[in-house]
Amino acid sequence: MDRLKQLVEGWIDAEPGRNARRLADAAGVSRTTVYSLLGRSGQSRRMVERGTLEALAGGMGVHPNLLIEAARDDAGYWTDEIRTASSPRIRALQAALDELTEAEAEEVAEVAEVVLRRVLARRAAAGQLPLGGVPDPRTAGE
Repeated sequence: MDRLKQLVEGWIDAEPGRNARRLADAAGVSRTTVYSLLGRSGQSRRMVERGTLEALAGGMGVHPNLLIEAARDDAGYWTDEIRTASSPRIRALQAALDELTEAEAEEVAEVAEVVLRRVLARRAAAGQLPLGGVPDPRTAGE
């Protein structure tokens, strides 16, 4: 599912005369940007730049968080547990991630993956995980 693509398509389909060109003009982004979003197939693992999402939201007349959350879902950054987290530590991390650029978020994700694999390896060595551990999220579902 590509929620961001669905939101953009829904905006275009909501009124006669709306199209990708009109959205690009209203948002102040290139037509290529809008056409790229519309051409996405399946779940995209690439996070769209926050500034682009904010511009598109302005052009669509919606709150930017609607598009930001959809893009994060599409990129695999969100889980139901994180969305509904009651832990102050998780909420603080979530708020900090909101302010990162795409490149910074990718860097944080890479570091987090390395740390998580170390923790899981220690747990597995101590017999705290079932044989095989936790599946690699990049290959899950293949």
